[in-house]
Amino acid sequence: MNIYRQTSTIKRILLLLAIILIIALLWYSQQIVDKLREDLNNQISFYAGVYARAAVEESEQDFSFIFDEIIRKSTIPMIISAELDKHPTAWRNVGIEDLDLNPETVKKLEQIMAEMDSANDPIPLTYKNYDLGYIHYGDTKLIRQLVMLPYIEITVVALFIFLGYMGFQVIRSSEKRSIWVGMAKETAHQLGTPLTSLMGWVELLQSDYPENENIAEMARDIRRLEKITNRFSRIGSTPAAEKVSINATIQEAVDYYLRRLPQLGPGIQVKFEPSTDYQVTIIRDLFAWAIENLIKNAIDAVPQKNGKIRIQTGLTKNGKWLAIDFIDNGKGILSKDRKNIFRPGYSTKKRGWGLGLSLTKRIITDYHRGKISVVESRPKEKTTLRILIKTG
Repeated sequence: MNIYRQTSTIKRILLLLAIILIIALLWYSQQIVDKLREDLNNQISFYAGVYARAAVEESEQDFSFIFDEIIRKSTIPMIISAELDKHPTAWRNVGIEDLDLNPETVKKLEQIMAEMDSANDPIPLTYKNYDLGYIHYGDTKLIRQLVMLPYIEITVVALFIFLGYMGFQVIRSSEKRSIWVGMAKETAHQLGTPLTSLMGWVELLQSDYPENENIAEMARDIRRLEKITNRFSRIGSTPAAEKVSINATIQEAVDYYLRRLPQLGPGIQVKFEPSTDYQVTIIRDLFAWAIENLIKNAIDAVPQKNGKIRIQTGLTKNGKWLAIDFIDNGKGILSKDRKNIFRPGYSTKKRGWGLGLSLTKRIITDYHRGKISVVESRPKEKTTLRILIKTG
């Protein structure tokens, strides 16, 4: 159905726009950070020049003023060293308040110097022909916050989007369930009145013509219609589950369609290949409905002249699930449509309503806490749909 393909396309476009927006935000933030780092480098270079000049000219007053009024009041993390990679002599804003150059403090300062040098090249303290050492510096607190800001913004926005999406999904799921329940109960109600009348008329006909096979077949069909009506009325309620034979439940559905194959497709074969007869806890009427839907779906998919449908059962490797496989040689399912076939309204048939598989999934997942999926699909060779039901 085109609506699901359009939805998928819209999701891809929105994802692409989100990626572009994130990249643009990161790029813009990085441009600001680079500009601030450039200004920081110019500021440190100025400090280095003034500091070196005051030290060389041996102006104690100027040197004290520069260190106390400029460097000490700066918020830039910096370390002054006598050589490039060792011998720290002064430091500010690096998280070390101890002014004594004991071995432990020197070791910490050298580690910080190495981290600073990996981010920013140290500025040499030179004036005329004098080399006085280096200033090692790191990012200010503002720059570090700006570096982290876009990631924090993206995380917060993503969290709000996720919570909004989950809330929307819960609301949509609740609305879908309400629609399903309402339609099912209304259908059961609408069928109930004429069905009761038909049952009365058939009983009258049977009393007048007890040996008539056509009337007997009509009675069976009406009982079948009554069963379908009861199934619709159970949707939305919580009918009691019972432990039953899975083989008998599947065989009953197979027998129903075997009687109708001459009209549905004379060349179609439906075979049930049971393994051990497992006892499972299910709502029998609803589970049988799901089985019938999958058989009918396979009958519609296979060629009428040589269609082959096989139903197999068996335990999964861990023994916790009973697997029921529906295998056919029909036209198959495209890989891009595998997620869509269980959505309401999706159908590849010209006159299909797209409700059968959606109803089947709801019965399996909502009422039996099971799973249903497309295991494999090779057009005109083999398509396998699998139901998983817990054995315990």
